[in-house]
Amino acid sequence: MRDQMNMPDSAVALMNYVDGAGWTEHAELVVQIMMSSVHPDIESSIATAACLPSHLRTSVARFVGEVLTGTLTNEQRHAIFSWTQCWALASLDQ
Repeated sequence: MRDQMNMPDSAVALMNYVDGAGWTEHAELVVQIMMSSVHPDIESSIATAACLPSHLRTSVARFVGEVLTGTLTNEQRHAIFSWTQCWALASLDQ
């Protein structure tokens, strides 16, 4: 999905981290933050990012900044939400 559209670097960095990290608490937290950032009906506290390592906190801050400033297109938001939803559903099997 991210290969099909130009995704923001911050989103790509977080997606690559999650894809490489596997089923870890940090990966799950990143997915929750991303999901809640692009969908108005899902809530997650951004304060939980304080539990992440510094490099991930920086990537999360950049991503949330892009969301808040309206940099993401609706297509990008949809693609990010679809990716997080797939990851979340797959994690139920773990």
